[in-house]
Amino acid sequence: MKKKVLLVQPFRAEHIERLYNTEKYNVIQSDEPTDEELSEAEIILGMPTAQQLEKAQKLEWVQISSAGNEKYMKNFPDGVILTNLSGAFGRSMSEFALTMVLNLYKHLHLCRDNQNNAFWHDEGRQKSPRGKNVLLLGAGNIASETAELFKAFECSITAIRRIAGIEAKYPFDRFETLDSLDEELKKADIIICSLPETKKTKKLLNKDRLLLLKPDAVLINLGRGSLIDTDALVEILNENRILGAALDVTDPEPLPEEHPLWKCRNAIITPHITGGSLGHLDETERRLFEICSENLQRYAEGKPLLNKVDFSSGYRQNENRK
Repeated sequence: MKKKVLLVQPFRAEHIERLYNTEKYNVIQSDEPTDEELSEAEIILGMPTAQQLEKAQKLEWVQISSAGNEKYMKNFPDGVILTNLSGAFGRSMSEFALTMVLNLYKHLHLCRDNQNNAFWHDEGRQKSPRGKNVLLLGAGNIASETAELFKAFECSITAIRRIAGIEAKYPFDRFETLDSLDEELKKADIIICSLPETKKTKKLLNKDRLLLLKPDAVLINLGRGSLIDTDALVEILNENRILGAALDVTDPEPLPEEHPLWKCRNAIITPHITGGSLGHLDETERRLFEICSENLQRYAEGKPLLNKVDFSSGYRQNENRK
């Protein structure tokens, strides 16, 4: 008997076609699935809503199309496996991080503001990322690919993670734990954040920690907006306590029109696009499909799934990481 798979996100046509051709699964794609389709689904691929999960009474496994899984940490169906897409977004997010550092260092955001006002003005001395101390909050796929890019600039790379130690396969110079965060923030020239949202990461960068940063530090946040105390960041940016910040995620999100963060001249804000699952980068979509496809193969063969989420920590389990 074929397992019934429901796709609740608009995967690319060529990818869906490959899934349709499998002998192991009966695949249905529907952006707005009916109650009957949900009630029969044994596997869901995509980002189902809480209401959809309630109707999926035969559900065994959900493969979400995001690396972040915090929205599923509460009230997820008992006995149902949850896997995320960690490993799919390293290319797009690492390139974003480097792009934003260069933008801030070369004052391109200020030049764009001047252009919009037809104002010819030299914004002064620029900086180079070469030889800088880069602090990565997070040590997964995104951090690894980010480190590889900054290695080309002969940077010193330190990664903060939950577990101490270093392994040869990682492109970091040093690993540290959160116990060392304050000291590492004092030394960092470039801080790049890709942490998920958990109980321990909410407002991890509070006002006291933001005040530890160097006056010429740049802060890049790719993970979750809740990592940073937004009100404190606005104050610090407006007082020019750091060189600048680039934020693809904010708290709150979407950022309200009247929020003062919009007015911070030394901030670059993008609408949570760098880790977009679909519609942004072909390479991300390819990696996304490969992880989903491999997990479907593993599930059919009774093998452990990639990126299975540990509900006690909010992270994927250490074994079988992509």
